[in-house]
Amino acid sequence: AVMYAITNPARAGGWDRADWAGITYLTDELGWEVSVAEGVPYPQTAATAAGYAEQGYDIVIFPDNGQIEAFKEVPPQYPDTWFVMTSLVDELPDSPKVAAWVPDIYTYGAMVGAVAAKASKTGTVGVIGGVPIPALVDMFSGIIEGAKYVDSDVEVLVSWVGDWVDVPKHHEVTTVQVQQGADVIFTVTGPGATGVFEAAAAGNAKVIGYAADWYDDAPDAVLTSVLIDKKKMYQEMADRFLNGTLKKEMVKCGAEYFKVADFRGSVSDELEREIMDLVTKLQTGEIKVPVKIHEDLANQ
Repeated sequence: AVMYAITNPARAGGWDRADWAGITYLTDELGWEVSVAEGVPYPQTAATAAGYAEQGYDIVIFPDNGQIEAFKEVPPQYPDTWFVMTSLVDELPDSPKVAAWVPDIYTYGAMVGAVAAKASKTGTVGVIGGVPIPALVDMFSGIIEGAKYVDSDVEVLVSWVGDWVDVPKHHEVTTVQVQQGADVIFTVTGPGATGVFEAAAAGNAKVIGYAADWYDDAPDAVLTSVLIDKKKMYQEMADRFLNGTLKKEMVKCGAEYFKVADFRGSVSDELEREIMDLVTKLQTGEIKVPVKIHEDLANQ
């Protein structure tokens, strides 16, 4: 069983789209029976998870860091059920059958920043977030440092819209960044992303999609997308469950879980080769971007 705070996860924000690829793997490729609860408010997550455990489900999946309190609360009550988090968590609950696949959000950001700086012609890239939650402060810090690793003179503009859904506000913030010279923009938000795509296209800027491939949503605006391979996380979880090696652990998901989508002609073949070579070196660890968290981003 899996629980989502939003509806229609297959077409929602990038994180949920990426996670849905894992669910599709379980159902379509493994033939598992998966019950999906959509639109579960965070305060109701614990009750929903407990309900699945009471019904005898083998595994209950928490795909969202916003569900962290429920992930801590429910497993100790059901020690015979596996509970798995596929998002950020700093520790596991006190229960024998708990596991987490934890993406390195800073490293993800470093890859985004490196791609953005390499693709930018103006030397100015934009980063837009809904609200400054800690995970985004870490990610955006990675973007800044990844961009500066590629171009020490790059300017990284960071803006917070104040919510996840207001399309006109996202359009306005994006327009301001374009006017300030940003020609490559990355955004982490919800439905408000539509405003980012529209304003970027109007200003001849390009957007890097978050977590899933966003090309079909805005082919005129999308440069590429930096993908989070959540399918790989689900494959690993399923394999371990089936062969009896699933154990209580936190699996750190670094650069090898991140990749770049097709550019579809948005850059020259030569530049695409240079970017992909850079991405490969980040994936293999040949290039290591220094870790520097910019706590002040939360106040911008």
